Amino acid sequence: MKSSFIKLSVWIGLSALVACNDVDTPKYDLQAAPELAPLAQPALVLNEASSGFIAETFSWSSGDYGFPAAPVYTLEIDNRKDFPDPIQLAESNTDYVSVTVARLNMATLILDGQPGEPCDLFVRVVAKLTADHTVASSPRDITVTAYDEPIVYPKLYVPGNYQNWDIAAAPVLQSYRMNNRYEGYVDFVVAGNPDAAVEFKITTLPDWAQGDQYGDGGPGRLKLDGENISYTPQGYYLMQVDLDKLTYKLTSSEPVP
Repeated sequence: MKSSFIKLSVWIGLSALVACNDVDTPKYDLQAAPELAPLAQPALVLNEASSGFIAETFSWSSGDYGFPAAPVYTLEIDNRKDFPDPIQLAESNTDYVSVTVARLNMATLILDGQPGEPCDLFVRVVAKLTADHTVASSPRDITVTAYDEPIVYPKLYVPGNYQNWDIAAAPVLQSYRMNNRYEGYVDFVVAGNPDAAVEFKITTLPDWAQGDQYGDGGPGRLKLDGENISYTPQGYYLMQVDLDKLTYKLTSSEPVP
C-alpha cells in the first residue's frame, strides 16, 4: 500500500511538472503577422524648421502568435523592399510610434536620399517575440524629400588607460544604421608598457558627468555602470558593440595605411 502511494505521488509530481512546463513555455503558432496601417502622409516634404516636430505617427495591428505575446516592435526603413540593411527609426511596446522630422530626415540621407529630391523608401514593423522569434509586416511605400544637413551617426566612446582616460578625446564607434549596433577601430596600446592589460569603458557621451557608462559584464558582455573592462593582448582592433544585447566583440585588425 505504501509503495502504491509513493508511485502515485511521483506520478502526480511529474504530471504537475509537465503541466508547469507547458504553461511556462508558450507555443509559437503564427496566425497573423502585424500589419502596418496605411500612412496618413505617404509623401512627406521635410524642412529643417520643423525638425523637432512629428513627421508621421505609424500604427499597426498586434498580430496573432498563438499565445498572449508582448512583443517589442521595431519600425524599420530601407531603400529596398527586401530590407537587406534597414535603418531603425524607433522602438515601441505599444502598437504605434511617432517619428520626428529630424530622425526621418537623417535616415533618408543615410539611405542615399538627395536633399530637395523625392526619395522612394519602404517602411515596415518587426515584432520581436523572443531572442529567436521575430515577425515582420509587409512593407508600405513612403516618399520622403529631405532637407540638406551633415550626416551624423549615433556614437559611443571608448575611454581607457591606453589614452589616459581622456573621455573628451576617446575613440568613437558609430551606428551606421541607427540600430544600437556600433562599430569602429580602436588602437589599444598602452604607451611604455606593452605587457599591461588594456582597461576601458564604453560611454554614450564624451563626458564622465553625463550619459550612460558600460563596463564589464563578463567575457564579451557589458553591464551598465560595471567595473572597467580588462583586455589583453594590446593591439589594433575592430570593436563591435550591440547595446540591445549588451555585448561587444574585438577582432584583431591592421591599420589602413
